Amino acid sequence: MKYSISLLILGVLAGTIIMHTIQGKALDKLYWEKENLKVELYETREQLKKIQEQHKSLLPALIEKIELEITMEEDSFVEPDLKLRIYDLVKEVLGQEIQALPYPLLFNLLHERIVQMEGKQFRLEVEAIIIGKTLVYYLKVKKISAEDLP
Repeated sequence: MKYSISLLILGVLAGTIIMHTIQGKALDKLYWEKENLKVELYETREQLKKIQEQHKSLLPALIEKIELEITMEEDSFVEPDLKLRIYDLVKEVLGQEIQALPYPLLFNLLHERIVQMEGKQFRLEVEAIIIGKTLVYYLKVKKISAEDLP
């Protein structure tokens, strides 16, 4: 009886060792395959980043933001409503291709423009324009009276 039990235990151990050896090779193969796939995934992501950067550089640059730098002639406070009305005059430029915009139009859009608001009138004078993804207007604003109008 002891002999039969010892043969049974020996058979189970031998079977386990053989099964572990066979499965171990398969597990090693799967492990290395997983590591190779990680490397391929990293390489593919890096290639995708490069392609996306190249694609962005091929697209035309667009105006994404407009900033208004306003100085009042009398050094008074710039009213938020005035800034809003001026912004309304230039907001159509957002999303336009920078290279396709006629530069004199950007200047003449606000230069010597009269903006009326709540019974007050303001004359805009464009001092400078910076054209890029952010379009920046440097404006000098003068409050005018009805007698100053032509």
